[in-house]
Amino acid sequence: MLRRRLGPIVLAAIGAILIIGAAGWLAFSTWLANPGAVAVPQAMAGLPLTQKSAGPEAVAEVSRLHGKEFPLISGAMATYGEGVVVLWVSGAPAGPMAAEMVRAMTDKIADASAGSARSPFTPLGERQMNGRAVYELSGMGQRHFYFQSGNLVIWLAADETIAENALDEALQFYP
Repeated sequence: MLRRRLGPIVLAAIGAILIIGAAGWLAFSTWLANPGAVAVPQAMAGLPLTQKSAGPEAVAEVSRLHGKEFPLISGAMATYGEGVVVLWVSGAPAGPMAAEMVRAMTDKIADASAGSARSPFTPLGERQMNGRAVYELSGMGQRHFYFQSGNLVIWLAADETIAENALDEALQFYP
């Protein structure tokens, strides 16, 4: 008798799980297909915002630069001055995925500096700022920093003379 009662309940529970899973997958796929914009500062290190792309255009640029696609739900790219500061912001579906993206970048750059791959960047180290890891690199005539802020991954490139100021402002804008 108990088996007869549990059978429909178990089937209903399995059906509910499948429906919720399908709805979640559909929402996730829609997110990835239509990435949103991310806010960027109107000025960095005293330089005005001179160019900005956001949403699908920015996500496509990040994918092009990396030669592969990440599961990004939002993005922005901003240029300040005449390319003196450039900011890339990518939004992952969740914080742990953003952390994995940062770890993957760190590993790839470390592999390149060890000679097993090519990279235009030389790692300068990692430091703790405002309770989070900030990775510093040099390359392409600028200093580069990248860090995680919640579900966002931020990459900042700036000329040497204003790099620290730009980093401080980026850390404040993306707490």
